[in-house]
Amino acid sequence: MQQRNNSNSSFSAAVVPVANQVSSAVLGLCFLLGMPGNIMVVVVILRNLKKDNFTLQLMLNLAASDMLCLITLPLWIHYLFVGWTFSPAVCKLMTVFVFISLYTSVMTVTLMSVQRYVAVLYSQQWAKLGGKGEKALLFSLWLLACILSSPAAVTSNVRKEGARHDCNRLFTSDGQRAAVYIFETLLGFVAPFAILVTSYCRLHRKVHETAFFSSKRLTKLVTNILVTFFILWIPFHVVHIISVVGIVLKSSHPGASKQLFYFSTVAGNIVGSFPFINSCVNPFLYAFASQSLRQRTDDSHQMDDRMQSSAP
Repeated sequence: MQQRNNSNSSFSAAVVPVANQVSSAVLGLCFLLGMPGNIMVVVVILRNLKKDNFTLQLMLNLAASDMLCLITLPLWIHYLFVGWTFSPAVCKLMTVFVFISLYTSVMTVTLMSVQRYVAVLYSQQWAKLGGKGEKALLFSLWLLACILSSPAAVTSNVRKEGARHDCNRLFTSDGQRAAVYIFETLLGFVAPFAILVTSYCRLHRKVHETAFFSSKRLTKLVTNILVTFFILWIPFHVVHIISVVGIVLKSSHPGASKQLFYFSTVAGNIVGSFPFINSCVNPFLYAFASQSLRQRTDDSHQMDDRMQSSAP
């Protein structure tokens, strides 16, 4: 979470930078729209959930991870206006909550694509997994998200900046910063996106004449998954890569390195809200893509049945 205005060293409680006001408005809108939307998704899915429908379990998992992210927003909004007034432990905890949510969302979307691919083309192998295996997958997903979020826990802390305290990620060296950013980009974007695109492309190539892709609603949903994932995630990681390039050029091209660091700082303040926007739009993207959430859950049951019947 990097939502501070570095250019205003004379920040005071009475003067809130315009950038912070805009960020607060965006985050507040995400909270007001995202929390009720995800709660509605959870309620309706639980009413229609069948134990053998892993697609709906994944949608429920996605809504839960989004709520974990959105529930931290009131504290971040408070921070943007008056600085961090809570303990360093709360700073670490809120940051970890956000990163656990981000990794869980990414891996849930990725698992959704893998599940579709395997269930259609290798239905017997997926059936052997059973309910216990599916629960183990979901548990492993959250456990892995917690492990991947450990760098955020280590690097997050409170630091005094002028008249206020900031909750930010503090690195002991440029090498640590570069290593963490590369780690988060590869495991938080590059690998999941590659798996997601590969799964859907191979599935489309092999079964494009089956019922799976005869549904315009489903094809539109799949396209929205890819496009939204790419648009809302790539700027966040591009800023990280720019920071890494700035670190690499620090000795050989100090002028260019300084400009890259400045750009990554300013851009980071903007794209830092994108993950929250993603958590806000997910319920509309996944649940309300059809005429209603109830219709979407009915379609999910029918899609699973069609996939089983079309499998070789």
